[in-house]
Amino acid sequence: MSKVLETSTEEAQLNKILVLMERFQDHGDQKSAEKAQKLIKKIVDREFIVAFSGHFSAGKSTMINSLVGENILPSSPIPTSANLVKIHRAEQDYAKVFYRSEKPLLFKAPYEFATVKEFCKNGDVTEIEIGRLDSNLPYGVTVMDTPGVDSTDDAHRLSTESSLHLADVVFYVMDYNHVQSELNFTYTRNLLDHDVKLYLIINQIDKHNDAELSFQQFKQTVTDSFAAWNVEPSGIFFTSLKIGDHPENEFDTVKLLINDAFAHHEEWLEATIEKATNQLMAEHKSWLAAERKAAAEPLEQLLTEYSDVELAQIFNEEKGLITRKEKLLAKVDKWEKDFISERDSLLQNAYLMPYETRELAAQFLKTQHPDFKIGLFFSKKKTDLERKTSLEHFAESVKKQVEAQIDWHLRQWAAKKLSESGVIQEDLQVEAQNLAVHFEDTLLIDAIKKGAGLTGEYVLQYCEDVASLIKKKAREATNDFQTSLFSAYKRKINKDLSEIETKLNKISVTTSTIHSLGQLDLDFEKKIDQCSIPTGKEHSLLQSLLVNWKAEQADIRIFTGESVLQKEVMDVKEEIADAPVENKNDTDIDKVIAKIEKAIISLENEGSFKRITSGLKEKLARLQNREYTLALFGAFSAGKSSFANALLGESVLPVSPNPTTAAINRICPATNEHEHGTADVHFKNEEQMLADVAHSLSLFGYDSTSLSDAYSKIPNILKDSDYSGKEKIHLSFLNAFHQGFKEHQHHLGTVLTTDLVGFHRFVGQETQSCFVESIDLYYDCDFTKQGITLVDTPGADSINARHTGVAFDYIKNADAILFVTYYNHAFSKADREFLIQLGRVKDAFELDKMFFIVNAIDLASSNEEIKEVLDYVHQELVSNGIRFPKIFGISSKLALSKRIESKIDEFTHEFNHFLNNDLSQLAIQSAESDYNRILIMLDQLIHAASEDEAVKNKRIEELRTASAEIANILQVAEPSLLKKQLSQEAKELLFYVKQRVFYRFPDFFKESFNPAVLQNNSRKLLVKCLDELLESTGYDFAQELRATSLRLERYVQKLLLNRLGNLEKEMQLIKQEMTVSGWEVGSIKTPEFESAFKYIDRSPLEGSFKFFRNPKSFFEQNEKKKMEEALENLLSPLADEYIQNEQRELETFYHSLIDNEFSKLIAHVSSDVNDQFEGWLEALSDHEKLAEWKRIRSILEG
Repeated sequence: MSKVLETSTEEAQLNKILVLMERFQDHGDQKSAEKAQKLIKKIVDREFIVAFSGHFSAGKSTMINSLVGENILPSSPIPTSANLVKIHRAEQDYAKVFYRSEKPLLFKAPYEFATVKEFCKNGDVTEIEIGRLDSNLPYGVTVMDTPGVDSTDDAHRLSTESSLHLADVVFYVMDYNHVQSELNFTYTRNLLDHDVKLYLIINQIDKHNDAELSFQQFKQTVTDSFAAWNVEPSGIFFTSLKIGDHPENEFDTVKLLINDAFAHHEEWLEATIEKATNQLMAEHKSWLAAERKAAAEPLEQLLTEYSDVELAQIFNEEKGLITRKEKLLAKVDKWEKDFISERDSLLQNAYLMPYETRELAAQFLKTQHPDFKIGLFFSKKKTDLERKTSLEHFAESVKKQVEAQIDWHLRQWAAKKLSESGVIQEDLQVEAQNLAVHFEDTLLIDAIKKGAGLTGEYVLQYCEDVASLIKKKAREATNDFQTSLFSAYKRKINKDLSEIETKLNKISVTTSTIHSLGQLDLDFEKKIDQCSIPTGKEHSLLQSLLVNWKAEQADIRIFTGESVLQKEVMDVKEEIADAPVENKNDTDIDKVIAKIEKAIISLENEGSFKRITSGLKEKLARLQNREYTLALFGAFSAGKSSFANALLGESVLPVSPNPTTAAINRICPATNEHEHGTADVHFKNEEQMLADVAHSLSLFGYDSTSLSDAYSKIPNILKDSDYSGKEKIHLSFLNAFHQGFKEHQHHLGTVLTTDLVGFHRFVGQETQSCFVESIDLYYDCDFTKQGITLVDTPGADSINARHTGVAFDYIKNADAILFVTYYNHAFSKADREFLIQLGRVKDAFELDKMFFIVNAIDLASSNEEIKEVLDYVHQELVSNGIRFPKIFGISSKLALSKRIESKIDEFTHEFNHFLNNDLSQLAIQSAESDYNRILIMLDQLIHAASEDEAVKNKRIEELRTASAEIANILQVAEPSLLKKQLSQEAKELLFYVKQRVFYRFPDFFKESFNPAVLQNNSRKLLVKCLDELLESTGYDFAQELRATSLRLERYVQKLLLNRLGNLEKEMQLIKQEMTVSGWEVGSIKTPEFESAFKYIDRSPLEGSFKFFRNPKSFFEQNEKKKMEEALENLLSPLADEYIQNEQRELETFYHSLIDNEFSKLIAHVSSDVNDQFEGWLEALSDHEKLAEWKRIRSILEG
């Protein structure tokens, strides 16, 4: 561990990153926190890192060995560095191997370096650290070799990604032949997006051939290609480690650059730390933004239906509703208070005791006094009468006052309150109109206070008491009305409140969403601000890290020489096929031809031999004019064109490190009609061209109804350079179409004859080739003179969807298939899919017609290395289902100059043996079979003609009977059983299709939903990944069905030939001598298969996006597995539907084929039967034919 905090700059840097690490942890961004911790360790250790990245086959390990001057890394043309390897100078030699979960394993010096090399090949190891005492590297400098960028291991990818951000400089190394790989462009662009100091190295330029392309043109192409992807590195170097004095070799320049970096690494280090810190903050900001977006997405989804104006209106509406609610609540309270207050005021102001009434009250009180008495005689009666009369008068007066002062006013007031309430209720209206104060006269009596004197003062008090009692009665009289009205009024108000609450609840969902979004923005800004505010815990955090690192250094296992190494070996066990044995059959084709010619000449005028001689003429033509189709396959840059030239013995096809073959090129033998060096260029028709252009346009969101319409839209797409991946490839096609459309629009659907110069132009220039469907070049050379047509197909990675079907037709119908791969080139996804398809159909062919070529073996440093590569290719082919592959290592580059060293003759010898023996033998056997049948028929005729007349007459009757019986057999024969058997076979074959495709589904998902694409929370990216998944899975279904169609085709042939054999046996039961000539099913066109899931509704599938919150949780918390399972469950019934539909189509297609071919078979047998019966009848009736047949038999025998 180096000294800590040596300068104030280091201290400031360190504190800044410590704050970031703390904040990242607080915010939950563990990935950035781990990166920050690694950066802290880099500062503490003052470690300067030079990283090498690129394809596995680009020579990274060899480059490092050459730059360091030591053989410290294994180098191999097959994948080796599956792990991240770090090399630095140390105080002692050691190697340390880091595992995913186990403790590191330390190899102390001295140790067997070969053992560590094995670890470098072990996929279970995450990182290897090598310390060397006598290294040429300065102290503090680390050289890092990363796994090939084409590694499919997630752990390797994550390890590389997390380490490259610490590199002070990155050298991205590419193979000369694979510069144009899309992966190079996307990967380097991603590095620059992360502000990495990047240099590009184009290695192995010794492969360059100036005859094909000038080196300056090649350099310009490289620069332009990367610029088109917005990749502008700090420099581009062209190197060769094989030919040190190559005139274009810039290896020494690279070495000077690295030495300069070593010498000034402290200066470079400061800049790197600053950039890395800024990048960390940028990544964390992106992470926070992704987290905010994940939280905001469901909220924003709720607001998508509203415009900004509508949202403002909703806010105003909410404000109005809240005000209205508050007013209603206040109104209820006020209205209740006002009701009581107004009633009390009304009663208080009611004047019930005017002077007249008070006088009557006084009189009444007087009569109620115990001493009141009228007269002397009959005074009691008079007194009682007076008391009664005065009570009545007083009560009547009071009641009139109550009616006038209270009842009328109460009714008016009640009607008013009812109206104000807004309550419309008839019973309340009636109750209001009937309001009145009722009291008994006894109230007036009960109000008198006993013992009170009859003073004027008491009269007033009494009147007040009576008025109070009456007003109390009035209150009681309004209480019921008050209760009923209050209840009705509250119901009405509550209804209004409920409506307001409903509206508020609806609105509040929207407004609270906006408030929540606002809070998310505030939280985001707050967390960004926190990243620059120290917590005060930085020092203790640093001390804790130092302690942990020291403990980790000590917590290791030490290699003791025992078998600690645990290497997973993925051996594909298979019996190695025996080397092809030379066919010892002495049959000479010329002799067979002579025999057949003799038979045809001897028998062509014999009616009973008409059919068999006709068949012999066809077979003779095949033997005399042997024609073979050789289909050439392989991805671009595999060296197909150079290999084709090697076969042809001349540079016929243009060769370039850039992709060329966009059309199908057929190199055919020259004929009288087609002179040597001429080419027929078959242009796509308008429908094909439009389909190709429309497909490419669709990737950019455009559609088109015509080529002119497409031509006008393409400039809009070309303006935007921010495209990547598949889009770039289609963009190149659209650009080529746009540039060449005016020149070639009138050529569409036509055939143009040109010369070799024109042929090269149409093959090599995309502005020409994109309009071409195929080219037939007529070329006279030793290879084509054998009758071979060489078909150079588009690469397995062609963007033209039609080429998939074309490729399958060539796989099916070609006499031989050649697949070319490059010496140190890994199989791409397109290669893999093609090889899997070859594996599916290989066993369906009668002969093994597949040959596998590993080109450019001149790059090998030893025979052991060649064997290692060929073994690796063998293993890859077997793993893709191709058992017992025939593999040949050749050098097409040397084939034209140093043929023996090129090893191409080993292939051509084996290939010619295949053509002249295996393929020809089939034709010879068929012709020999017919020839032998002729001899049998002649013997039968001679025997029949030699019998006496009585026997002959009997034989004639037997023949006529047999003829009728056989004719009946043929007449009633029908193919229903064959069709039933075909349906059963189709059902069984298709049953396993879904199982096989879904067995591969996890791989398709992993390739589609990968971290290189899903770098943020963009739904657009998820849709893109889903599109790729459906395309891959759908394509696999279609490929499986193509293979199934071939199996069904062979099954139909088998059924028909078995039926033919059974018919022959059935006829032989009637006529023992009856034989049937050979018959073949006609050429069968492969049905067309659309990819599965092409037209499905994808919205249900997009529901699985709920499992994606952000890239971190998706890839690290197993959310991807949940999405994968959800998609598989959703696609399963759709796959069933697809297979059921295709099964119906296949049955319809092959039932029709059986019907047609069965009719032809019956016709063929009928003709054969008729010929034989005619011959036999002629032999029995024509006495002169016996001598002729004996003569012919003698000729054929001689």
